[in-house]
Amino acid sequence: MITLSTDFGYEDHYVAVMKAVIYGINPDAKIVDITHGIQRHSIMHAAYVLRCIYPYFGNAIHVFVVDPGVGTARKGIAAKLKHGWFVGPDNGILTLIQGEVEKVYEIELPARSATFHGRDIFAPAAARIDMGQKDFLREIDSFITFPYQKPEREGDAIRGEIIHVDHFGNVITNIPKEMVGNPNKIILNKKEIPFKRAYGLARKGELIALINSEGLLEFGVNMGSAQEILKLKPGDRIKVALY
Repeated sequence: MITLSTDFGYEDHYVAVMKAVIYGINPDAKIVDITHGIQRHSIMHAAYVLRCIYPYFGNAIHVFVVDPGVGTARKGIAAKLKHGWFVGPDNGILTLIQGEVEKVYEIELPARSATFHGRDIFAPAAARIDMGQKDFLREIDSFITFPYQKPEREGDAIRGEIIHVDHFGNVITNIPKEMVGNPNKIILNKKEIPFKRAYGLARKGELIALINSEGLLEFGVNMGSAQEILKLKPGDRIKVALY
């Protein structure tokens, strides 16, 4: 199947046109919309969405169009993953699953426009890959990743980074559950935060730390927003102490 994720929103025609192009090339394609509500121009948000969906879609072709560099010299790429493919701009969206990349190719297809490569390059590439065609792909040696703080243990503390703030205001780190264990509390920026198993175990309005459904350390508030309290945003580097 082909999955679609963009920052196009839900008001305009762009996603429908991409689907029309895919079906025009491959009428038997199966298309699944992941989200078209990725934060505008946010490569980190796109990378997080890709990380989250990747384990669940087998050999899908994941098309991501979050492309603030459209029309510039940035490449359009197709990456062969251990399970499936990525198709999209070469701008860092692969960063959080870079270990899954087996080969990467530049897409050599002409574009009708300098502003809509989702229609002209990425949709046709996905449709053709889905049909087993690869004659328009040229293998290249590397792809772009963005810099971020990989989680590192430092005594009783862990250094990491905020990688996403979701719709509920939950602040999500890149620190995996294996590094966190089951502490009683976490100290972040001199603030003691109780560690709970689920939001519902906290009092209404209480700030807590927990392991989220993706196996990552997250800060949340029962019936509220952790982001409003912590004032953290994606890309912020953090140090947490475990007790």
